[in-house]
Amino acid sequence: MIFINGKFLAQSLTGVQRYAIELLQAFDALLADGAWTATGPVVLLVPSTRIQPLPALRHIQIREIPSGNLHVWEQVRLPWAARGAMLINLAGSTPLIKFGQVCTFHDTAVFDVPSSFSANFVRWYRLLFNAQGRLSRRVLTVSEFSKGRLVHHLGIDADKIAVVHCGADHMRRQPADPAVLGKLGVDAGRYFLAVGSANPNKNFSRLIEAFAGLEDPEARLVVVGGSNATVFADSSDAAREDPRIVRAGRLTDDEIKALYSHARVYVFPSIYEGFGLPPVEAMFCDCPVLAARAASIPEICDNGAAFFDPYDVADIRASMRRALHDDAWLDDLRRAGGVRAETFTWHNSALSLVRTLSDIGVMQARQARP
Repeated sequence: MIFINGKFLAQSLTGVQRYAIELLQAFDALLADGAWTATGPVVLLVPSTRIQPLPALRHIQIREIPSGNLHVWEQVRLPWAARGAMLINLAGSTPLIKFGQVCTFHDTAVFDVPSSFSANFVRWYRLLFNAQGRLSRRVLTVSEFSKGRLVHHLGIDADKIAVVHCGADHMRRQPADPAVLGKLGVDAGRYFLAVGSANPNKNFSRLIEAFAGLEDPEARLVVVGGSNATVFADSSDAAREDPRIVRAGRLTDDEIKALYSHARVYVFPSIYEGFGLPPVEAMFCDCPVLAARAASIPEICDNGAAFFDPYDVADIRASMRRALHDDAWLDDLRRAGGVRAETFTWHNSALSLVRTLSDIGVMQARQARP
């Protein structure tokens, strides 16, 4: 039997939970289509109390385990239910004491940028990563950058780690709500867009400083997500008070899709990412991308984006200034981004997953009939 940790269905939807849900559904589609077979039944184990709806699966079975405290559920009830069998974890967290499971670690931020988290969070995840780096059968991660960081911090063999990228083609089926432009008071093609959390690694303070130095009175910067007070805290008074900056706060997925689709350019100034999904989502929406030359971002965006030094406000500003005036450049970026985005589909991610599972003997490709 093969079990999948469904804790992510009891959590709020962030990039990690989206990864697990989308990859699970694409994995299920491969099994249902018959191209790959498992060595036994595949069962998603889910808490009885959930935030997210149960996915509509065609092949993978679903079994509920009584909830209670979610941490206890994952550390005690889940490994007991999966005793003696393979357990696949797709959303970062795993049981601490279980041998031979498959774990997904999206990044090594608790080692690389520990100041972004509470001390207890860092201690727990460092313990978990070190333990399961050794006890697990395979470790999955989302980029070659993160793979290298896992090897560095955990001291495990690179051959034990498989890269299973994020997909972004969910943006194709995501409806758009263009009414958000009127709600925010911005015009199509006249605003820069930035989407992210209040985490300092997102580097919004330098982005805001860069934008505040642009001379165009009609330009707008729309900042989506996170705590506004935190996002703007490290910016100068002049930047914080710039009336051209639109503090959108949290929006729906439909509204974000519309903002991607109508932005002049998407700007991604983050200094640390395990993958960096937003710029690829923007590419799927035909939005040109300016991105930081840092961490995994050049690997993922490749020639589908233009890059700047995220620590240099003047360099960020120069890229944004060019974007205001160089339409031909943006057209080239739009075309290149569309090509690059096609690399990152959930079907391709699921194929990487099943090939990894095949390497450890729990999946096999079905032979075509003669």
